[in-house]
Amino acid sequence: MQGQQSTPRWPYTVRMATFKTFLFSLLALAGALLALVLVTTVASWLPPLIGVHAGGAVQLGWDLAFTVLGGIAAVAFASYHAPCWPRSHGTGIWLLLAIASLWAAWDMGNEFPRWFVLLLVISLPLQLGIGLWVGARKWRTATSP
Repeated sequence: MQGQQSTPRWPYTVRMATFKTFLFSLLALAGALLALVLVTTVASWLPPLIGVHAGGAVQLGWDLAFTVLGGIAAVAFASYHAPCWPRSHGTGIWLLLAIASLWAAWDMGNEFPRWFVLLLVISLPLQLGIGLWVGARKWRTATSP
């Protein structure tokens, strides 16, 4: 049986499609983290430009608002650009954000006012819901009759 080649378990096209899906999933997740970084970076540039002074409740409210917007942007980006299972991609990014937020609330809770920590934790389901709603819209319209 020297002349015969063994047939692969999966054809080449199936393996390449699987690899392509895996690669695009990783790119969607990496892009979601980049979207989070970009939104929070803009949040750090804007206060001096519009006259918000560093420190105080106004600055904390500003940071909280952009933290929530960054989470929504990350979930929406991951679910919109996912090659398949958009809600799973969005939920995966959200889980990372939720773990980081809960750890920050636990570890640094005494350094921030209680309202900030409480609103940060309460905003987590909001980030998931709005992010999935915005990001998965492509999938709802594509399957409509």
